[in-house]
Amino acid sequence: MSITKTLRASALAASLAIALGMAFTPAPAAAAAASTTGSTTFSVILQPTTLLYYYSAINLTVPSSALLALAGGAPTALGAQGLTATGTASTLSATAATFAPGAPGSISAVGLTLGNVWAVRSITTPTSGTTSVSVSFSGSTTQASATLNGSTTGSSIALSSLATSPTSFNGTGLGGTPQVGNVTMTMDLSNAKTAETYSGATIYITASST
Repeated sequence: MSITKTLRASALAASLAIALGMAFTPAPAAAAAASTTGSTTFSVILQPTTLLYYYSAINLTVPSSALLALAGGAPTALGAQGLTATGTASTLSATAATFAPGAPGSISAVGLTLGNVWAVRSITTPTSGTTSVSVSFSGSTTQASATLNGSTTGSSIALSSLATSPTSFNGTGLGGTPQVGNVTMTMDLSNAKTAETYSGATIYITASST
């Protein structure tokens, strides 16, 4: 009798264990898709950008031959002059009555062009965007005149009518061929009295893009 109860209890326990095991067996996961595709719209936004190339200093040498040409060219004979000497027992002197040399050419209004002294690469906005370049003898305002001074008091070169070209152009791209430009001005050399370096002016070049 006890043996039968023991067998029945063992069978019940085994059945319970099997039932519990089946109840906690996890269900198989859903199979993943073999592939899937999504799309992302991608764009790049560039802002107007300007890259300026320029010289930190320009030293302009004007040779004597150029100065002579500006002053009227080669020495000029003014014609014969008859002089009558006066004097004492040991000295003589004779002075010409008049001396009227010609005008000194364009020495007071010498046009100067500095070619290819700046270059710009730029990116501008479509349709109406441009790059603009301006020059000035002042870093904050438009100033078209300045003075170069020598070491002797009163010996100077006056500069005026500072300008540049071109003043505006379309964007070139940062990797494209740059736009090069010139700077022009007028020099007054009539008060330059010494052969030396005249200094004291700075040219500011400003480039901007829209």
